[in-house]
Amino acid sequence: MRNFLISILSGLLLAFSWPITGWFPLIFFAFVPLLILEKEITIKVENSSWKVFGYSFTTFFLFNIITTYWIWHATIPGSFAAFIINALLMSMVFVLFHKIKNVLGERKGYVSLVFLWISMEYLHLNWDLAWPWLTLGNVFAPIPEIVQWYEYTGILGGSLWILVLNILFFKFFILEERKKKWILPSVFIIVPVLLSIVIQSDIQNSTSEEIVIVQPNIDPYKDKFNRDAQTQLDDFIKLAKSTLTHNTTLLVGPETALQETIWESKIDKSQSVLKLRELQKQFPNLNILIGSSTLKYLGAKKEERSRKLNNKEWYNAYNTVVFLSSDSITSVYHKTKLVPGVEQIPYSFVLDLIADFTVDLGGTSGSLSTDNNVDLLHYNEIKILPLICYESIFGDMITGRNSNVIAVITNDGWWKNSSGYKQHFQYARLRAIEQRKSIIRSANTGISGLISPHGDVISQTQWDEEIALNVKVSLNETVTFYNRFGDFIGRIFSFISVLLLFSSLVKYKTKKIPTF
Repeated sequence: MRNFLISILSGLLLAFSWPITGWFPLIFFAFVPLLILEKEITIKVENSSWKVFGYSFTTFFLFNIITTYWIWHATIPGSFAAFIINALLMSMVFVLFHKIKNVLGERKGYVSLVFLWISMEYLHLNWDLAWPWLTLGNVFAPIPEIVQWYEYTGILGGSLWILVLNILFFKFFILEERKKKWILPSVFIIVPVLLSIVIQSDIQNSTSEEIVIVQPNIDPYKDKFNRDAQTQLDDFIKLAKSTLTHNTTLLVGPETALQETIWESKIDKSQSVLKLRELQKQFPNLNILIGSSTLKYLGAKKEERSRKLNNKEWYNAYNTVVFLSSDSITSVYHKTKLVPGVEQIPYSFVLDLIADFTVDLGGTSGSLSTDNNVDLLHYNEIKILPLICYESIFGDMITGRNSNVIAVITNDGWWKNSSGYKQHFQYARLRAIEQRKSIIRSANTGISGLISPHGDVISQTQWDEEIALNVKVSLNETVTFYNRFGDFIGRIFSFISVLLLFSSLVKYKTKKIPTF
């Protein structure tokens, strides 16, 4: 029972350090009880891997449930699938660390924990089951002033900071003469914070733009997909006009705001686009960025995620940003990071059989396509990087796309009034720091607003609020180190993790260590 309570303590410390749920400094100690438990099991129990797995799974399953419970609002079976898969990945890291420590010794063992964990987080950013919501570096989203160095490292730098401090505090806790060893943990806390203060100097912004952000506040369960599409658009336009001026250069609407079925080959003739073009006649400088579901006719050509139109014809479906420039050009951007189980079935040759038990996290459901001809949306000197919902928690996907402002559109109403939509908004603050760009965020409901290149919230809406915001948005041409090199920490650490695993396997085989 004691060991079980210790594993629960680690789970609670992790969960109650998380944004919205708790207090972030707890993250620096959250792994310590589990590390103490692992050390005790190693000393007392032979063939201890299953014990380590069981207790670590308890920790991480509890962590997942408390922080992402809001997935239940969409689907209870799917939420448990997410909790279990994520907890399994985290537990496997802990078991591998335990095994390597037994083979290569304590020093290399604890180093391996850092490398293996960050490698797991990097995997979770890049495979078909990607779910990086609980990447440790996300914990600092509400306090961006202490992680301004994310413009160099991204969130994996925050994960590295957390893991190193946990190991140092664990070592400090088990030492008998602690007074002599307090300096190192203190240095590792203070130096990154001081570095952040130094980095947070004034950013030179070239110009600013007047932009209107609309939050229509339509219930996705009751109204959004049941009300007439044109009535919804009329309400959207009416709300936008309440704050539009002739100086407004951009109007931003949320994900899937256009409910009309739109074929991309006929997009300029669709009723929704024609109505928005009429609005532009009243405001000649106005460009419009808005979410839609669009379809592309393929004829007899079938692609990987194509849907069948009839026995001989196929089409692709997309979660789309429609961009209507003031010079009458129409562009579309397709969402490329799709929600596993909602917008794509990962490893479909295996998982098609369990498609009914998937996790619904908002947006357009069904098997979607991801091909794209557009990375940035342009008007005048403005270069907008569009991100749709789930894409805004992936920093590395922005690498090499040199915008001067970022627009996030989302439909967070699926998660109801929970911590889910609040966490989602907070994570966008980290994207602002990584790229040093202002972020315009339009949510169907949840939190719409404006975030500065420092990650500061300039303006935001409330839950269940129908509103249009008129804001001044600064533009920034800075290209950060992280924008150039992305998640280099994840790539380097993954390579070293492979070497550590190979080294421990070779040593085990040559010396036949029985505890492996």
